[in-house]
Amino acid sequence: MPPQLVELSPGMKVAEKWTIIKKLGAGAFGAVYHCKFGLREGALKTEPVDASMPLLAMEAHVLQELHRIKDDRHFTKCFDIGRDSQTIGPAGKVSFNYIVMSLVGPGLDKLVKARPGRRFSPGTAIGVSIQMVNALRALHGIGYLHRDIKPANTTTGRKEEGEQQIIYVLDFGIARKFMHSDGSLMRPRESARFRGTPRYAATSAHIKREYARKDDMESWFYMMVEIFAGKLPWSGVGDMDAIGQFKEARLPSNQLKVRTDAVRALVAGCPDEFITILRHIDEMRFYGRPDYSWIMKMLRAYLTENKIPEHPYDWE
Repeated sequence: MPPQLVELSPGMKVAEKWTIIKKLGAGAFGAVYHCKFGLREGALKTEPVDASMPLLAMEAHVLQELHRIKDDRHFTKCFDIGRDSQTIGPAGKVSFNYIVMSLVGPGLDKLVKARPGRRFSPGTAIGVSIQMVNALRALHGIGYLHRDIKPANTTTGRKEEGEQQIIYVLDFGIARKFMHSDGSLMRPRESARFRGTPRYAATSAHIKREYARKDDMESWFYMMVEIFAGKLPWSGVGDMDAIGQFKEARLPSNQLKVRTDAVRALVAGCPDEFITILRHIDEMRFYGRPDYSWIMKMLRAYLTENKIPEHPYDWE
């Protein structure tokens, strides 16, 4: 029997304190709601207690770890986490897990779709990409991989808070720890199940290989290309294996011409700096640490050399 989906209505109270204001969006197992407790407002996410793949506990843990570091500006705050079994929903009493986080602005997936050609201006696309590298450096620094980097998991800050120029990375439900507490790296599993979203997943995910830091960066790169150029070579392809074949063409086991053609198709319409960054990511070994500072420097140099202003962003 599938888990009972959680459906809450405006005015209902969760855990006898968080009042539901309205639904913000829906997911596979539950929804996200705008909620309020006293003067504090938040985004409340739910999941069934019998969810086949519980996500909220990991999300809360990662957010709590992130807020112990100095630079946590790219991540929401975790206000509350718990289980509610007293709320009466449309179908009767329902038990569910919940997490309450700080509110953010619109998702980049929605913002970029509203743009001509479904792409941001060069200044905005590069500015967003630089902020995301900084966010991934912070996440990797506490020993976790995201494993589902994509525009839908990235938002702006709220206009009401004057944070429209801040990029937030969300959804850590399928994050995975890759580093021991002493800083040593965990050994990879022989085989790993696919995690993420086919359109943006790293090549490693398609060939059932353990994710590493370089793979988060590969997903980031696909997202950067898409928001800069408006498309990826596999845009419109629905079959996961077919998408994987596009990416696997860059593997060292292929002939040089096959690899070269795959790279050219991927970065069509993008600056030469993208090719250099992609080479850095593709040549990285499993235990390698991405050169985050160098990548951000390369992207900033592109803006400077071409006299492209980063701000204002397209949605301001």
